[in-house]
Amino acid sequence: MSRVRPDFVPVSWYKVFGYPTGVGSLIARREALARLRRPWFAGGTIQAVSALGGWHVLAPDETAFEDGTLNFLSIPDVEFGIHWIEDIGMDLVRRRVGCLTSLLLRRLAGLRHADGSPLVRVYGPEGTGGRGGTVAFNVLDRRGAVVDERIVARDTAAAGISIRTGCFCNPGAGEGAFEIPEPALRRTANERMRTLDDYLDVLGLPSGGAVRASLGLVSNIADVEHLVAFLGARYADREPDRTGLRPRERC
Repeated sequence: MSRVRPDFVPVSWYKVFGYPTGVGSLIARREALARLRRPWFAGGTIQAVSALGGWHVLAPDETAFEDGTLNFLSIPDVEFGIHWIEDIGMDLVRRRVGCLTSLLLRRLAGLRHADGSPLVRVYGPEGTGGRGGTVAFNVLDRRGAVVDERIVARDTAAAGISIRTGCFCNPGAGEGAFEIPEPALRRTANERMRTLDDYLDVLGLPSGGAVRASLGLVSNIADVEHLVAFLGARYADREPDRTGLRPRERC
C-alpha cells in the first residue's frame, strides 16, 4: 500500500485464511473518508439525531460507514488468522497455490471427448501469469455446447466436491467470456423480463454463468486430481442430465 497509496482497500478475510465468513475490512485514508457525503444513517453511525427536527450528525470517523452491529464474536478470529498466515509465510502460500493452479489448468486442458474435442473451456489466461488461485471454466458437451452450470453444481455436490457456480462475479468478464455484443446488452436494458432465464433467452446465452474451482493453502494435488477425474468420468461423451433443474431465481 505504501507503493500504490490507494484511497480505499477492501479485504475479505475468509478469502485470506478461510474463516470467518461475513467479516471484512475497509482500509481507508481519512482524507478520502472526509470527502464522502452519506445521505442516510444506521445504528451506530451517528453522534446525534432528531426525529422532529429531521436532522442527523454522522460520527466523525470510520464508524459513520459501519451499518448496524458488527460480528464482534468473530472479529478476534481475524487476529489469530493473520498470525497463522504470518507463521506460514505468504511466499510459501503463493508458491503452493501457483503450483496447484498450474496443475489444474494443465489437467483441464487435457480433458477431451472421444473425438478429440475439448471437454472444458477455461476463461482467462492459459497459464498462471495474470491470474490467481480461482479457475473459471465451463463444461462442454460432445457438440461443443456449454453444459448448464446448475447441472455441474448438482452433480459435484452429490459427489462431495466443493466448487462454486453461477453468474460471473465480474459482469464485464462474463460479457467478454460469452462474447455478448454491446448492442444486445443495450437493447435488453429497457426490457422488463419476468425471470433471469427470460433474460438469458433474450441474449441467447447458453448458461447463466460458469464453474469456479478455488485453490488455497489447504488444497492439495489429490483435490485437483479428484475434480478432474470426476469431470472426465461424468461428462465425457455423455449427454448431461437436465432433469429436476429448478428455475434460476437470481445470479
